[in-house]
Amino acid sequence: MKKILTLIGLTLLLSACTEKVELRSSADYHDYLVVDALLTDRATDTQTVTLSNTVSYFHDEAVPYVKGASVSINGEPFTEKENGIYTGPEGFHGEVGGSYHLRIVLKDGTVHEADATMPEPGFEIDEVDYAYAGNKALGLDSLWTLAIWGRDRATTSYYCVRDGVNGHFIPFQFNEVMDDKYFNGNEIKGFPLTTLYQSAWLYKQYGECYKYLETGDVITLEAYTLDKGYYDFLFSLFMSSFSIPIFSPQPANAPTNLSGDHVLGWFAACPVTSAEVTVDDPHRPYYKRMIPGEGLPFPDK
Repeated sequence: MKKILTLIGLTLLLSACTEKVELRSSADYHDYLVVDALLTDRATDTQTVTLSNTVSYFHDEAVPYVKGASVSINGEPFTEKENGIYTGPEGFHGEVGGSYHLRIVLKDGTVHEADATMPEPGFEIDEVDYAYAGNKALGLDSLWTLAIWGRDRATTSYYCVRDGVNGHFIPFQFNEVMDDKYFNGNEIKGFPLTTLYQSAWLYKQYGECYKYLETGDVITLEAYTLDKGYYDFLFSLFMSSFSIPIFSPQPANAPTNLSGDHVLGWFAACPVTSAEVTVDDPHRPYYKRMIPGEGLPFPDK
């Protein structure tokens, strides 16, 4: 059975190759360093490492970013562009099969390090298409299904899937983390991978990524292939989002691949596959054609 985890409740934002994580914990973990480092295989992405400290469950406070650190990946220095946000040189990116070493030296001389190897893409997305799935379903103003065409590797793989409209991507906490049990090792023909939805409240909160689709809008779907460790890290954060602070383990108990004491987070290297489609009719019905043979029902284009 495919595991799909809608990461509601996590304060994560993935933008291009940038991932920001806000970990809330009990006061005992208030001084933990949080490292958010995601290296992609796209030269057009700005590779980013974000450093912050944990914030308490019991206080409404801004994220305390960590300034003045020395950050590098495989010896390439990252520059602090904003407080606590460090970016790599233009064009710097990872390669499939490559091994990468993250080194962080804080102002007080504390060193944290981590290693990551970029896995092969779990599947390649050749094409994405959409279908109108209903109006005011489940309290939403509108809902669309997004399906993919492509191929999947024979080995079990793990993904983070996100979608966007006109270059505006939904916040990471509303993305999906999944395995490939439904299509492992097969050609993918019209598989309904995820949904795109719109509501007035979400549009007000998050902007254009939740707009009502119109003719000419461009939908983009991206899939990040995760190694098992990063998948388990995201899973643990998902589980922690449902805990009660007094009675349950806090996110500070999430796994980490960073060395040293009082540090949380994960350094990951992920290949990305993506495809986009231009909307020609936002109300195309869901059942319009049946793909011959083993395919699934999905509309004509």
